[in-house]
Amino acid sequence: MRFNSTTSAIKPLTIAAAAIIAMGAMSTSANAKRFFSDTSISVLYGDNYKTGPAGVKQEITTVTLEHASAFDWGGLFFFVDRLQGNEDVSGSRSKDIYGEVAPKFKISDYSNSFIKQVNLAGQYEFGTSESGFEQDNFLVGIGADLNIPIDGMKYASASIYHAFNDDTFSDADDQQITLTYGWEKNNFVVDGYIDYSFNNDDKADQLHINPQIKYNLQDALGIDNRIEVGMEYSYWKNKFGFDGVDQSVPSALVKFHF
Repeated sequence: MRFNSTTSAIKPLTIAAAAIIAMGAMSTSANAKRFFSDTSISVLYGDNYKTGPAGVKQEITTVTLEHASAFDWGGLFFFVDRLQGNEDVSGSRSKDIYGEVAPKFKISDYSNSFIKQVNLAGQYEFGTSESGFEQDNFLVGIGADLNIPIDGMKYASASIYHAFNDDTFSDADDQQITLTYGWEKNNFVVDGYIDYSFNNDDKADQLHINPQIKYNLQDALGIDNRIEVGMEYSYWKNKFGFDGVDQSVPSALVKFHF
Protein backbone atom coordinates (compact mmCIF):
# COMPACT_ATOMS: atom_id res chain seq x y z
CA MET A 1 0.00 0.00 0.00
CA ARG A 2 1.36 3.41 -0.96
CA PHE A 3 2.07 5.69 2.01
CA ASN A 4 0.04 8.93 1.89
CA SER A 5 2.23 11.49 3.65
CA THR A 6 -0.41 14.24 3.47
CA THR A 7 -3.07 12.18 5.25
CA SER A 8 -0.63 10.84 7.81
CA ALA A 9 0.59 14.35 8.62
CA ILE A 10 -2.89 15.67 9.46
CA LYS A 11 -3.12 14.24 12.99
CA PRO A 12 0.28 15.39 14.34
CA LEU A 13 0.07 18.77 12.62
CA THR A 14 -3.44 19.36 13.99
CA ILE A 15 -2.33 18.53 17.52
CA ALA A 16 0.75 20.74 17.16
CA ALA A 17 -1.33 23.61 15.82
CA ALA A 18 -3.78 23.29 18.73
CA ALA A 19 -0.90 23.34 21.23
CA ILE A 20 0.67 26.39 19.59
CA ILE A 21 -2.65 28.27 19.57
CA ALA A 22 -3.27 27.43 23.23
CA MET A 23 0.21 28.56 24.24
CA GLY A 24 -0.15 31.69 22.13
CA ALA A 25 -3.37 32.56 23.90
CA MET A 26 -1.61 32.25 27.25
CA SER A 27 1.33 34.36 26.11
CA THR A 28 -0.85 37.22 24.89
CA SER A 29 -3.09 37.37 27.94
CA ALA A 30 -3.21 40.67 29.82
CA ASN A 31 -1.33 39.26 32.81
CA ALA A 32 1.53 37.64 30.88
CA LYS A 33 4.84 39.49 30.71
CA ARG A 34 7.03 38.61 27.74
CA PHE A 35 10.80 38.70 28.26
CA PHE A 36 11.96 37.42 24.90
CA SER A 37 10.60 36.25 21.54
CA ASP A 38 12.35 35.07 18.38
CA THR A 39 11.08 33.45 15.19
CA SER A 40 13.31 32.29 12.36
CA ILE A 41 13.44 30.29 9.18
CA SER A 42 16.57 28.41 8.17
CA VAL A 43 17.89 26.28 5.33
CA LEU A 44 20.32 23.46 6.06
CA TYR A 45 22.16 21.26 3.57
CA GLY A 46 24.39 18.29 4.18
CA ASP A 47 25.27 14.87 2.83
CA ASN A 48 26.15 11.64 4.56
CA TYR A 49 23.02 11.64 6.73
CA LYS A 50 22.02 8.16 7.88
CA THR A 51 18.45 6.96 7.27
CA GLY A 52 16.58 3.80 8.25
CA PRO A 53 17.71 0.65 10.08
CA ALA A 54 20.38 -0.02 7.43
CA GLY A 55 21.90 3.44 7.85
CA VAL A 56 21.71 4.36 4.15
CA LYS A 57 23.64 7.58 3.42
CA GLN A 58 21.67 10.44 1.90
CA GLU A 59 21.93 14.12 0.99
CA ILE A 60 19.23 16.13 2.79
CA THR A 61 18.02 19.71 2.51
CA THR A 62 16.01 20.90 5.52
CA VAL A 63 13.84 24.00 5.79
CA THR A 64 12.99 24.84 9.42
CA LEU A 65 10.47 27.22 10.94
CA GLU A 66 11.46 27.84 14.58
CA HIS A 67 10.12 29.90 17.48
CA ALA A 68 11.35 30.52 21.03
CA SER A 69 9.83 32.81 23.66
CA ALA A 70 10.08 33.38 27.40
CA PHE A 71 7.40 34.74 29.74
CA ASP A 72 6.87 35.24 33.42
CA TRP A 73 4.91 31.95 33.51
CA GLY A 74 7.54 29.93 31.62
CA GLY A 75 8.26 29.63 27.94
CA LEU A 76 7.66 27.97 24.60
CA PHE A 77 9.89 26.44 21.95
CA PHE A 78 8.70 24.81 18.76
CA PHE A 79 9.96 23.99 15.31
CA VAL A 80 8.84 22.19 12.18
CA ASP A 81 11.32 20.64 9.74
CA ARG A 82 10.59 19.94 6.09
CA LEU A 83 13.24 17.50 4.89
CA GLN A 84 13.92 16.61 1.28
CA GLY A 85 16.36 13.91 0.29
CA ASN A 86 18.28 13.33 -2.93
CA GLU A 87 16.80 11.35 -5.81
CA ASP A 88 16.70 7.57 -5.50
CA VAL A 89 17.03 5.08 -8.36
CA SER A 90 13.43 5.74 -9.41
CA GLY A 91 14.04 9.48 -9.71
CA SER A 92 11.81 10.41 -6.75
CA ARG A 93 12.84 12.44 -3.68
CA SER A 94 11.91 11.61 -0.09
CA LYS A 95 9.90 14.38 1.59
CA ASP A 96 9.53 14.10 5.36
CA ILE A 97 8.11 16.21 8.18
CA TYR A 98 9.39 16.38 11.76
CA GLY A 99 8.55 18.81 14.53
CA GLU A 100 8.50 19.47 18.26
CA VAL A 101 6.36 21.60 20.54
CA ALA A 102 8.00 22.12 23.96
CA PRO A 103 6.33 24.33 26.59
CA LYS A 104 7.69 24.87 30.09
CA PHE A 105 5.86 26.21 33.14
CA LYS A 106 7.69 27.93 35.97
CA ILE A 107 7.42 26.21 39.35
CA SER A 108 9.86 28.39 41.29
CA ASP A 109 12.69 30.83 40.66
CA TYR A 110 15.82 31.86 42.54
CA SER A 111 18.15 34.85 42.55
CA ASN A 112 21.96 34.72 42.69
CA SER A 113 21.93 30.95 42.30
CA PHE A 114 23.31 28.40 39.83
CA ILE A 115 19.71 27.25 39.31
CA LYS A 116 17.72 30.27 38.14
CA GLN A 117 14.35 28.60 37.67
CA VAL A 118 12.70 25.19 38.04
CA ASN A 119 10.11 24.23 35.43
CA LEU A 120 7.50 21.63 34.64
CA ALA A 121 8.58 20.62 31.14
CA GLY A 122 6.68 18.99 28.31
CA GLN A 123 7.41 18.04 24.73
CA TYR A 124 5.43 16.66 21.80
CA GLU A 125 7.41 15.09 18.94
CA PHE A 126 5.69 14.31 15.66
CA GLY A 127 6.85 13.11 12.29
CA THR A 128 5.85 11.40 9.07
CA SER A 129 7.90 9.97 6.24
CA GLU A 130 7.14 8.81 2.71
CA SER A 131 8.91 5.57 3.63
CA GLY A 132 5.98 4.82 5.98
CA PHE A 133 7.55 5.85 9.29
CA GLU A 134 5.34 7.77 11.73
CA GLN A 135 5.80 8.96 15.31
CA ASP A 136 3.77 10.66 18.03
CA ASN A 137 5.77 10.93 21.25
CA PHE A 138 4.78 12.79 24.40
CA LEU A 139 7.40 13.70 27.00
CA VAL A 140 6.75 14.98 30.52
CA GLY A 141 9.40 15.95 33.05
CA ILE A 142 11.10 18.56 35.12
CA GLY A 143 13.84 20.98 34.15
CA ALA A 144 15.97 23.87 35.35
CA ASP A 145 17.22 27.07 33.75
CA LEU A 146 20.86 27.47 34.74
CA ASN A 147 23.12 30.42 35.43
CA ILE A 148 26.43 29.51 33.75
CA PRO A 149 29.22 31.99 34.69
CA ILE A 150 30.72 32.27 31.19
CA ASP A 151 30.98 35.61 29.41
CA GLY A 152 28.49 35.65 26.51
CA MET A 153 26.35 32.77 27.78
CA LYS A 154 22.74 33.67 26.94
CA TYR A 155 20.94 30.62 28.31
CA ALA A 156 21.42 27.06 29.48
CA SER A 157 19.00 24.44 30.72
CA ALA A 158 18.85 20.82 31.81
CA SER A 159 15.71 18.64 31.77
CA ILE A 160 14.82 15.02 32.40
CA TYR A 161 11.72 13.48 30.84
CA HIS A 162 9.68 10.32 30.79
CA ALA A 163 8.77 9.65 27.16
CA PHE A 164 5.51 8.01 26.13
CA ASN A 165 6.52 6.80 22.69
CA ASP A 166 4.41 5.72 19.75
CA ASP A 167 6.18 5.17 16.45
CA THR A 168 6.27 2.69 13.62
CA PHE A 169 8.98 0.55 15.22
CA SER A 170 8.13 0.73 18.93
CA ASP A 171 5.71 2.02 21.55
CA ALA A 172 8.04 1.27 24.47
CA ASP A 173 8.55 4.13 26.92
CA ASP A 174 11.97 5.46 27.85
CA GLN A 175 13.65 8.37 29.61
CA GLN A 176 15.47 11.33 28.11
CA ILE A 177 17.95 13.90 29.41
CA THR A 178 18.16 17.13 27.41
CA LEU A 179 20.72 19.93 27.72
CA THR A 180 20.34 23.20 25.78
CA TYR A 181 22.64 26.19 25.56
CA GLY A 182 23.24 29.46 23.73
CA TRP A 183 26.34 31.66 23.64
CA GLU A 184 27.02 34.85 21.66
CA LYS A 185 29.88 37.33 21.53
CA ASN A 186 31.16 39.71 18.82
CA ASN A 187 28.50 38.40 16.40
CA PHE A 188 29.66 34.79 16.81
CA VAL A 189 26.89 32.45 17.96
CA VAL A 190 27.13 28.90 19.29
CA ASP A 191 23.94 27.16 20.36
CA GLY A 192 22.35 23.75 20.31
CA TYR A 193 21.34 20.76 22.38
CA ILE A 194 22.38 17.35 23.66
CA ASP A 195 19.80 14.55 23.97
CA TYR A 196 20.41 11.22 25.68
CA SER A 197 17.59 8.66 25.50
CA PHE A 198 17.81 5.42 27.49
CA ASN A 199 15.86 2.52 29.04
CA ASN A 200 13.88 1.65 25.90
CA ASP A 201 13.09 -2.10 25.77
CA ASP A 202 13.01 -2.14 21.96
CA LYS A 203 15.80 0.25 21.01
CA ALA A 204 19.43 1.01 21.76
CA ASP A 205 20.32 4.02 23.92
CA GLN A 206 20.76 7.17 21.81
CA LEU A 207 23.09 10.16 22.13
CA HIS A 208 22.50 13.16 19.87
CA ILE A 209 24.87 16.14 20.03
CA ASN A 210 23.77 18.97 17.74
CA PRO A 211 25.60 22.33 17.90
CA GLN A 212 25.22 25.22 15.45
CA ILE A 213 28.18 27.58 14.90
CA LYS A 214 27.16 30.82 13.17
CA TYR A 215 28.14 34.40 12.43
CA ASN A 216 25.56 37.19 12.55
CA LEU A 217 25.80 39.37 9.41
CA GLN A 218 23.23 41.95 10.54
CA ASP A 219 25.76 44.69 11.40
CA ALA A 220 27.93 44.02 8.36
CA LEU A 221 24.94 44.24 6.01
CA GLY A 222 23.30 47.16 7.84
CA ILE A 223 19.89 45.49 7.96
CA ASP A 224 17.16 45.40 10.61
CA ASN A 225 16.95 41.61 10.99
CA ARG A 226 19.49 39.04 12.05
CA ILE A 227 20.83 36.80 9.32
CA GLU A 228 23.28 34.11 10.37
CA VAL A 229 25.52 31.89 8.26
CA GLY A 230 27.58 28.97 9.42
CA MET A 231 27.30 25.28 10.02
CA GLU A 232 25.50 22.65 12.06
CA TYR A 233 27.16 19.45 13.20
CA SER A 234 25.09 16.38 14.00
CA TYR A 235 26.59 13.47 15.92
CA TRP A 236 23.92 10.83 16.58
CA LYS A 237 24.87 7.50 18.10
CA ASN A 238 22.34 4.71 17.40
CA LYS A 239 20.14 7.05 15.35
CA PHE A 240 16.42 6.45 16.03
CA GLY A 241 17.49 3.61 18.33
CA PHE A 242 18.99 1.46 15.58
CA ASP A 243 22.04 -0.19 17.12
CA GLY A 244 25.21 0.67 15.22
CA VAL A 245 23.66 3.36 13.00
CA ASP A 246 25.92 6.28 13.93
CA GLN A 247 25.72 9.63 12.16
CA SER A 248 28.43 12.30 11.96
CA VAL A 249 27.48 15.11 9.57
CA PRO A 250 28.50 18.76 9.13
CA SER A 251 25.94 20.85 7.20
CA ALA A 252 25.90 24.36 5.73
CA LEU A 253 23.39 26.69 7.37
CA VAL A 254 21.66 30.01 6.63
CA LYS A 255 19.20 31.37 9.23
CA PHE A 256 16.98 34.46 8.94
CA HIS A 257 15.22 35.96 11.99
CA PHE A 258 12.05 38.00 11.64
